[in-house]
Amino acid sequence: MNILKQIVLDLQPQVEERKQRVPLPELLKQLADLPPVADFSAAFRPDRSNIIAELKKASPSKGILRADFNYCDCAVELEAAGAAALSVLTERNYFQGSLEYLQEVSRIVKIPLLCKDFIVEPYQICEAKLHGASAILLIAALLTPTELHRLADFAMDLGLSVLGEAHNEAELTVLLDGGIRLIGINARNLKTFACDLELVKHLLAQIPSERIAIAESAIKNRAELLALKQAGARGFLIGETLMRAEHPGEKLKELL
Repeated sequence: MNILKQIVLDLQPQVEERKQRVPLPELLKQLADLPPVADFSAAFRPDRSNIIAELKKASPSKGILRADFNYCDCAVELEAAGAAALSVLTERNYFQGSLEYLQEVSRIVKIPLLCKDFIVEPYQICEAKLHGASAILLIAALLTPTELHRLADFAMDLGLSVLGEAHNEAELTVLLDGGIRLIGINARNLKTFACDLELVKHLLAQIPSERIAIAESAIKNRAELLALKQAGARGFLIGETLMRAEHPGEKLKELL
């Protein structure tokens, strides 16, 4: 079994437990009282390099990235350093994330937030909005085309932006066939953990200009960022490079 399937298999009991405590109809009632969220796509201005700085303690491929996971301090530091948006890992088992991290960060920063998780059902999307997200991630490799577009429509009806993620041409085609505006190309194959920035450049070139193309993962320095920008990226999701830095804000300034 590949790691993506294993992650989803392991998270489902936790989601079911939360659904027992707070059923979906109750969650939807709570959402009705919330104000509109920030426009995530508006963060990607054409006149600058737009970095989504990712807050994550660990990953299944690299283990612990930041033992002292001072996520609130990091969030404030990264916002001050010029992050266009933040991504907060909320998956517990493999990334040691939490929806509570997302909620706490949403209270202390003004830039928009992406809920980074392995979303396979509407309940998770409702949780993301309730905890302060203005966008969610949908991974094409996890979902059938019908599931992907159904979940994207559900999220957009709630006022959330959707970042669709592809790892290959077939997945990119599925994303482009729908109404998802933000298209992420992940350099890291989540089935094998291998990274390929050249493949990212190849796929970025296939994304129409009316979409917002985002290069994800494996970006270590400004030269790589500029090469991906030249290939068509308007945004860059960067996690490990920032989380391994003693001062994430200073590292972000280097990349910018």
